[in-house]
Amino acid sequence: MSTIAERIPLYIPPTDNGDQPGQIGYCRAVTHRGLVRLHNEDAFCVLSKENRRLFAVADGLGGHRGGSIASQITIDTVKSEFGKWNGKGNDRFVTKTIQSANMEIFSTAQSHPELFSMQTTATVVALEKDSMAIGHVGDCRLYRVRNGRVAILTKDHSQAAELLRLHLVSPEEAQQHPGRHQLTRSVGSSPFLRVDLIKEKVNPGDTYILCSDGLWSEVSNEL
Repeated sequence: MSTIAERIPLYIPPTDNGDQPGQIGYCRAVTHRGLVRLHNEDAFCVLSKENRRLFAVADGLGGHRGGSIASQITIDTVKSEFGKWNGKGNDRFVTKTIQSANMEIFSTAQSHPELFSMQTTATVVALEKDSMAIGHVGDCRLYRVRNGRVAILTKDHSQAAELLRLHLVSPEEAQQHPGRHQLTRSVGSSPFLRVDLIKEKVNPGDTYILCSDGLWSEVSNEL
């Protein structure tokens, strides 16, 4: 048993035609509680059924009671919704899934005073062949590496990111801004939630990285 990290490798084995659109060569998921907090508030899942793939990451809000519970509720909801998904409309699926998780977290918090205000971030990626839909709330990020270039497909819902989009701070100032981890939108904070939806066509050779701020805040975008 490792005393350094919680490592959970998950793979989808290579296929004979893995260079075709929509075919995944392999994937891997790893989580680590970090060096600051006593508990790991991240949760994730990798699911596969027929020609559909799903990837999800949720990061419970540190400092809020029940952050790890909120993130696990999100992943449990993702698994449940994926089991019922008939493969049509991956854009509607990711939006509905996050909104369902939001209601479950909010309702649970209202009925359990010790979990009042528990919240989480959530990014859910549903892949059908070469069509990808991303549902996003919070500051987990989805990166794409294509032809040697790194692009961030999601937008952080944080105070620093909002200031950057309003051109009130520079990119360099945003990286050091005290509000870079202060979320402006999260799952479970209210019964009504707006989910960002991003649609993407996957090209052969693309690589995607889905991660919480525990990773992206410590590394640069350079390859």
